[in-house]
Amino acid sequence: MLRWALDNERHILAICHGPAALLSLANTRETGSFPFAGYTITGFPDAQDREIVDTGYLPGPLTWLVGEKSQTLGVTIANSDADGSTHKDRRLVTGASPLAANDFGKLAAETLLAEVAAS
Repeated sequence: MLRWALDNERHILAICHGPAALLSLANTRETGSFPFAGYTITGFPDAQDREIVDTGYLPGPLTWLVGEKSQTLGVTIANSDADGSTHKDRRLVTGASPLAANDFGKLAAETLLAEVAAS
């Protein structure tokens, strides 16, 4: 679905741990490059994923971290806290955490409505 969205110039929306789905496109395109290399995103920070194990929210440590993997593929992470930050880069709209849900929804709606108005 993500490949189709990119190939058909559609918007992609991801909040909290949602950007992990973007990693499914690592080394799967003909060029072998990551299609989101050079993008800036917001997402749930790795530091807090490490801490959350101590609270009992997760049963154990994660085997990989979204931010760490994304950065090795050329993605810039704009936030360091699980805050209300959001970001739009080209046709990708991201939000840092559940605290970003309201602003994420507004940014997504504004982005999609602007696209409709332009066509």
